[in-house]
Amino acid sequence: MLDSLVTATALLGGGFATTSVGLIVQARRKRALAARVAPLEAQRDSALAYAGAMEAESKHFAEVRMPALVDALARGHRGVPVPGLSQERLAGTPIDQGHQTVMGLLQEALTVTRDQIGLSARSSVRDIIDEAQTHLHRCQMNVVEEMDRYPQGTTYHQSLMGFDHLVTQALHTLQRTRILAGSWPGLQRADCTFGEVVESARGRINAYLRVSYTYEPGSGETWLEGRVVEPVTVALTELLSNATAYSDGKVFVEVQAFQTGFCIVVDDGGLNMNAYQREEAARKLSRHTVLDVTALEDTRQLGFAVIGRLAGEYGFATDVTSTSPYGGVRAVLRIPRELFGHGPTAEETQAERRAAASRATGHASASPTEAPPEGGQADRRGEPSDGSVLPQRRRRSPRPTAPVITGAPAPAEDPEAFTQGFAHLAETIRDHESSPTEGEQFRA
Repeated sequence: MLDSLVTATALLGGGFATTSVGLIVQARRKRALAARVAPLEAQRDSALAYAGAMEAESKHFAEVRMPALVDALARGHRGVPVPGLSQERLAGTPIDQGHQTVMGLLQEALTVTRDQIGLSARSSVRDIIDEAQTHLHRCQMNVVEEMDRYPQGTTYHQSLMGFDHLVTQALHTLQRTRILAGSWPGLQRADCTFGEVVESARGRINAYLRVSYTYEPGSGETWLEGRVVEPVTVALTELLSNATAYSDGKVFVEVQAFQTGFCIVVDDGGLNMNAYQREEAARKLSRHTVLDVTALEDTRQLGFAVIGRLAGEYGFATDVTSTSPYGGVRAVLRIPRELFGHGPTAEETQAERRAAASRATGHASASPTEAPPEGGQADRRGEPSDGSVLPQRRRRSPRPTAPVITGAPAPAEDPEAFTQGFAHLAETIRDHESSPTEGEQFRA
């Protein structure tokens, strides 16, 4: 009996020992397995988090970043920020690099497409403008020749002056358009004085009577190189047009000398510009590249863009950030001495005087009893003597004397003579439509 008990006890102890060993081995295996599983679980969690971040970033790219980029580049919405990554942990990763590549390709595609469209549009615009400007220029030359046939005191002459002013304004509109399209102003002129440049610009705007030019011989008789006469005149025209459009009173123009050149100062007493408008104006005036015709903001306010394009091309500068003494805007057109000219030679001056004397003789023989005109020519200060006459242009090269009219012109009050005069003008324009005109050199 005792032996049986000992045997049972031994068996139970062996079983217990075996079970304990098994449990210990199993526990060790579990710990080893848990040690191996923990990194895998961490990798799994990290992969899930990365996948979630990639999904969120892809959604952010499609719904936020790309629309903002399209608004900024394609639609031209200024001030639209293009956000960056929504998940900073993805910076520098392949998905970030892929998104950057897509955005770069989109920007390149838009740039190439816009350049091609702009090039085609500018080419078409220049072709249309060349033809229109050629016809208007010929018409203007014929009108000027017709004006030289009649004394300045007649109603017919004054009507021709008004017609010439309308043609001049139309030409300026075409000029500013072709300049913005990347072309030159379309007109090459001889050397002119600053006084003539101011008078020419004054005659191209509607409210020319409100422009008061303070003439000074020292500055007014300084010559400007013919190559830049028309660009400077166009730029000054834009400044005068802007000044008269935003003011009701007088606009004062003065040419001032400084160490490295001359300044044409335009002061108005109208509406001033706020800080944003001054910044925008400075941006346009400093932009010297060809205007992007596919992203025009406001086609009615392109004057500063025209000036900036001309300034970058011809070497002068413009500033509109100052306030005039009259409370409005002070615009300063700075012209360096490198752009100064020498004027006509003595031979050209003598030839011009002889041509002027011949024209005066022709007028005198045509109307010996005609009284001197009271208000056809602007005086040296730039103010019309009767306050109702347009500024006169002056030719810089001699031209053939106009044929002398065999009889005195009919009185201005004669309606039949007035009608016949305009019929003669129309016939003259038709006769000269297909032939080039003499005078100022013009390239279509």
